[in-house]
Amino acid sequence: MPYRILRFIALFICKILFRVKVNGLENIPPKGNMIIAANHSSYLDPIAVAVVVPRRIKWVVRKDVFDVWWLKPLFTSTGMIRENGSVGKTLDLLGRGEAIGVFPEGVRSPDGKLGAGKRGVAVMALKSGAPVIPCAIRGAFKAYPRDAVLPRPYPVEIILGKAIEPGKSDEPDEAAIDSALTGIMSAIGSLMEH
Repeated sequence: MPYRILRFIALFICKILFRVKVNGLENIPPKGNMIIAANHSSYLDPIAVAVVVPRRIKWVVRKDVFDVWWLKPLFTSTGMIRENGSVGKTLDLLGRGEAIGVFPEGVRSPDGKLGAGKRGVAVMALKSGAPVIPCAIRGAFKAYPRDAVLPRPYPVEIILGKAIEPGKSDEPDEAAIDSALTGIMSAIGSLMEH
């Protein structure tokens, strides 16, 4: 219930302040497991994606953000995932056909450009066999950059790419992980430049 209410409020705000629009919704499978892997430059990112994607997304949240006393109840009640030990939790959720949201960079970009990805997203994808939907979030950095106290009106666009199918492996080796991560980050980067 809290998720639906918050999503409705966020949708209203995003449409008015940020005129959020989306391209590539046809790439979102209507059911079954999936991982949305997006660039990260703003606190607006998970909100903007959640309001345009019709499926409920459970985001992996950095532990230092998740544990902020006034945010933790919100994250817990909406089913978000604390980063520490998140691979096991996400594999369980993906095994049940859930949609997981991940920011492979791990932190918000200081300049709006795509940074290096961390290997967790590749491990999750390979161990679960879930399709990875690359996602570019454009405009959020200008609307609410890292050093801003409050957001400002600015158009935000979500671009969802075609699914990446990395295959499934219970124990992926280093080469497979690196290859999957490179493919995911390259796809996100291409969408950002689209």
